[in-house]
Amino acid sequence: MRLLLLVAALAIGLLPAAALADPAEVERSFAAYKQALIAGDGAKASALTASDTHDFLDQTLNRALTMEEAKLRALPLLDQISVLMLRHNMKPEQLREMRDGDPVAYAVEQRAFDMNEVQKLEAAEFTVTGSQAQAPLSNLKGSPVPVNVHFKEEAGTWRFDLLSSIAPFRSVFDAQAGMLNALQTQDGKSGVVPLIIHLISGRAPDPNIWNPPE
Repeated sequence: MRLLLLVAALAIGLLPAAALADPAEVERSFAAYKQALIAGDGAKASALTASDTHDFLDQTLNRALTMEEAKLRALPLLDQISVLMLRHNMKPEQLREMRDGDPVAYAVEQRAFDMNEVQKLEAAEFTVTGSQAQAPLSNLKGSPVPVNVHFKEEAGTWRFDLLSSIAPFRSVFDAQAGMLNALQTQDGKSGVVPLIIHLISGRAPDPNIWNPPE
């Protein structure tokens, strides 16, 4: 019994340390990540990106290069959009070069984002819970839902957590999937993803976008 009480006391004693993690450390990582994007410093941005974000990008690139239409259409809407946006915006040789290297570093060094919008992004004070942190993000152009930017602590460094940051968008698409899929093309297939890509990019996607590049 005394041993159990000792273990419980130790566990409780550790809780305040997690709760009192310094938000300023996360804010410094956010500022460093944003500066890396602005400067085109791919290596720095990659080092400040969470490991599961790297895994997600690797998977999305591999899907963009190899996944056939039937399997792609079976994915959640946000994953379909992620894959098709890569096919829409990049040449096959660029996709292969990006996949075979460091996708985060490649995207940053190629300036695959709107620099003016990145410079405008600001985060409010971060809320830290254990190894997770988040803050409301302002000046995010065209976002239909409020977005929090998320960071997670890995190996003593606060790193950008893309998967948690895009979770609200995934929830919206998942909740509306039935209604959105009712929008069909003449061949009876869902046309919502090409429409979303058109709205995002200002360009209509090629009808062959559902097929992997040759």
